[in-house]
Amino acid sequence: MKPFISGAACILLLAACSKNNTEKPPDENTGVVKYLMKMTENSGGAGEASTLAYNAQNRLISMEGNDDTGMRLAYDNNGNVVMAEVWTEDVLSRNYIHYVNGVPDTAVERYFRRADNSLLETQFYRYTVENDRVVRIRMRDSAGQTSPSDIYLRYQGGNLTSLLQVPPASMTDTIVFSEWTYGTKRNPFTGCKTEYYVTPVGPAALFQSANEPLTMRFRIPSTSHDFREKYVYLYDKEGYPVREARVDEGATDSLIIHYEYRR
Repeated sequence: MKPFISGAACILLLAACSKNNTEKPPDENTGVVKYLMKMTENSGGAGEASTLAYNAQNRLISMEGNDDTGMRLAYDNNGNVVMAEVWTEDVLSRNYIHYVNGVPDTAVERYFRRADNSLLETQFYRYTVENDRVVRIRMRDSAGQTSPSDIYLRYQGGNLTSLLQVPPASMTDTIVFSEWTYGTKRNPFTGCKTEYYVTPVGPAALFQSANEPLTMRFRIPSTSHDFREKYVYLYDKEGYPVREARVDEGATDSLIIHYEYRR
């Protein structure tokens, strides 16, 4: 698993445009919910694998890769994510989310160096929710030394279509911008979806959409980084991807990913 990791520990915060579009794309879904158990990558003979686990209520509780990366989630009695851990080889982040009347309100996320468990950074979040979706996450650091930055999320129908991080006032350009287009069949992470997008660190953005992504663009406008991918699938009879060919723009080969599910 390759989480989207940012900040003091080079953790990339992904997020989006604030307009909440309710137009829904065509949908060929069968209504069958399948739970992703394993995804295996293969590129040039080298492979990485991630395994997923769920609790008795079929809520995702962990996603762990064989490359020493992963994510863990904990829930309250209403099924809301109240704690999220994300880690890479070097850094672990731990996010605690507070809800008011079942809606995410604030959170505190701390980043630790895994080698010695020393605290690297603390971030405070405040959520804006419209039409039962998080559309903005305001971030500020514990020291209060920089102005808050905002993460905006934009949706179309059942899909998260773009994520935008707007810098604090002391900075002059957009920090990160990502956008996706979608097909009409199933997202392989359908069974992982959480009620709200509350964890801007890690792979949670993958879980929020109903349909399978067809293209992705990731830009850091202040640099020359402009990364584009497209995805081609083979599906099972319920419309879930079982094989994905992931092709980077300008590349001559592809990363192959195999998906395994349970009902």
